[in-house]
Amino acid sequence: MAEKLRQNTGSTMGPETTNMDETMCGFPPPGPETIEVEQVLGANYAQRVVEFDMIVPSPKPDMEQIIDVYVKDVEVKTIDVIKDRVIVRGELDVKVMYVANLPDQPVHAFETEAVHWTRDVEIDGTIPGMTASADATVDLINYDFDPATPRQMHITIVLKVWARVTTTTQMDVYPVPPAGEMGVTEGPMAGNLGAGMNPEATPAMQPSGYCPENVMVSGPGITPTAGTSMAPAGTATVTGNRVNVRTGPGTNFPVVAKVNKGDVVTIKDSAFGWYKVVLPDGNTTGWIASWLLDVTGITTTKG
Repeated sequence: MAEKLRQNTGSTMGPETTNMDETMCGFPPPGPETIEVEQVLGANYAQRVVEFDMIVPSPKPDMEQIIDVYVKDVEVKTIDVIKDRVIVRGELDVKVMYVANLPDQPVHAFETEAVHWTRDVEIDGTIPGMTASADATVDLINYDFDPATPRQMHITIVLKVWARVTTTTQMDVYPVPPAGEMGVTEGPMAGNLGAGMNPEATPAMQPSGYCPENVMVSGPGITPTAGTSMAPAGTATVTGNRVNVRTGPGTNFPVVAKVNKGDVVTIKDSAFGWYKVVLPDGNTTGWIASWLLDVTGITTTKG
């Protein structure tokens, strides 16, 4: 009799628990699903100094004064992985604006395209065949101009070349709460994590009430591109709650602090879709994913 009464009252004890879960979304919640994801083996950067002479092409007039020298484009062309290193090769374009040595002193410009550069970046544990990506930014532009040689100038450019190596691994994905309870996280499914949830909690620790279509997947989810920006400058506002601040540009780096929505941080550098920032305390430095920051108004400055 007791057994029959327990079944009729819908007690949550025993196998009847499944029936209650079914009423949440119309069908039973799924178990974990195994998928293949990329994990970051390592990331690092190295500087590369590129030096060359630029000659005023004929029939442009001689130079009297340099107005500006800037890099028009930086492009990563090839990436090769060898043992414990990544070899990055690329090209850059440079443009010069100057005052001509003429009575009316008109402004002229000329440029050099496809200046080649190569840099190896140390990453322990890499072997040929691994997948790698790279990013290059300009840290410094300098030039030497001697009026005694009015058609020639010497250019020095310092590049910061980032490399990242990834490996493929298998992992399980689990359901997360409905859209009404979502918050913000670092992963590619940003916005699918409840404000009351711990992004690194195990499935058993997550709240009940999930629907199968809401799935959290952890992984880098970043498509890096080569850029021409020099050191970014300005401030940015944090747009997520309990946002991780990490030691490097990726979710595989350790967390050094957390910031909350509305906190203002100072931008110092960028790579792979992440920003290196100084926290409001003025001392703590770390990296935050760009999609968790409002960077409106950020500018770039020449080093």
